[in-house]
Amino acid sequence: MPSVRPTTKFFLAPFLLAMITLMGLSTHAQENSPYSRYGLGDLIPAQNILNRGMGGISSAYADVQSINFSNPASYAEIKLTTFDIGLDYNSRTLMSGIPPKKFASAYLIPSYLQIGLPISKKRHVGMNIGLRPISRINYDIISSTRTEIDSVQYNYKGSGGTYQAFTGIGFAIKSLRVGLNAGYMFGNKQYNTRLAFVNDSIDYKKTNSSDTTRFGGLFFNLGLQYRIRLNSKTVLRLGLNGNIQNTMKAKRDVTRETYLNDINVGVVTLDSVYTNRNEKGTIIYPASWNAGFVIARGENLIFGGELNLGNWNDYRYYGASDNMRKSWTVRFGAQITPSLTSSNYWKRVAYRVGTSFGPDNIKINKTIPQKMFSFGLGLPVRRNPYTNQYSSVNTSFEFGLKGNKSNDIKENIFRLSLGLNLSDVWFNKPKYQ
Repeated sequence: MPSVRPTTKFFLAPFLLAMITLMGLSTHAQENSPYSRYGLGDLIPAQNILNRGMGGISSAYADVQSINFSNPASYAEIKLTTFDIGLDYNSRTLMSGIPPKKFASAYLIPSYLQIGLPISKKRHVGMNIGLRPISRINYDIISSTRTEIDSVQYNYKGSGGTYQAFTGIGFAIKSLRVGLNAGYMFGNKQYNTRLAFVNDSIDYKKTNSSDTTRFGGLFFNLGLQYRIRLNSKTVLRLGLNGNIQNTMKAKRDVTRETYLNDINVGVVTLDSVYTNRNEKGTIIYPASWNAGFVIARGENLIFGGELNLGNWNDYRYYGASDNMRKSWTVRFGAQITPSLTSSNYWKRVAYRVGTSFGPDNIKINKTIPQKMFSFGLGLPVRRNPYTNQYSSVNTSFEFGLKGNKSNDIKENIFRLSLGLNLSDVWFNKPKYQ
């Protein structure tokens, strides 16, 4: 009987459809994060869900099934065609000191979508195609103050985000793995600041200042991994990866106007004080680098650590630095799999734990510290050597704090992530018996 395998056409069609869905869902997710006002917004974790369960260590991590898009050198280890999609549920609790207030928000967004392809198993050449969000902007803040004339109410609103569509390749030169991701980074930023005087007898005109920016440009990520065998069971893997600073072309619409609120139609513009359409400029996305190690003892124990450096002080939006600063993050993580061959299901589960800490890339008067803790599970769904199907579900639970008592706003963050990893030996030639 012939051994039937799906064709590239039928496999990529749902993949492309899912990519479009990813962008649509991410666009409509809701949240409220005041810190997303600065730079390109809140940065979404730059690791897959498997690595997030280990504190985010990814620079030196690689295996034959999962796709580590953080370091494209890891693509050289891909041996199975793998479809990988991630989903995040985020919950934030905002706490302000003056005046003491507490707010909560939650949202659900896709985390990434990718397909890994083994180009040559013998020569250790692998490829990846993917789409993922880089950052999100979403906040809605009302602030009131008293002037010499009347009370003034400010309403700050922002939305938008940044995405990457990319393809990458990794290959081996003896014990060295080399990789490159290249693609297109694009997004938008929409800011509105509305001002209204609060007065019972005088009808002051309300003002609105809005900035809408669209941007895009090419980007490149480089990666290296080096494998050292310490003994018959233990391997040390060193990793180095990062992105080159790139400049994105941008166009923005700037509007300064007065308006009124109509019960029937909503906001109605009264007078456009200033309007500038399609103002050209640039956004500089800074370079960042990761260096780390992973020690693996067989397939049962993994331990690693890494350091991330981000040159966010080089960020520029139409020439402005926008309160960005140089950042660093230290990560540690581990994974234990009791037994891959045991008949006991829970002994074949991968148990992961990790932590990360370091200052945020935003500085508003004072440094904003971040601390995160995580744990995760790798749940095998189906592993059948006769059908060549290897599937798993990866989960990650992350919780931490952004800011402390010295900052005006603190954020308690909880993130529950779910990743579906579907692997198979695809594109084989038909065989007859």
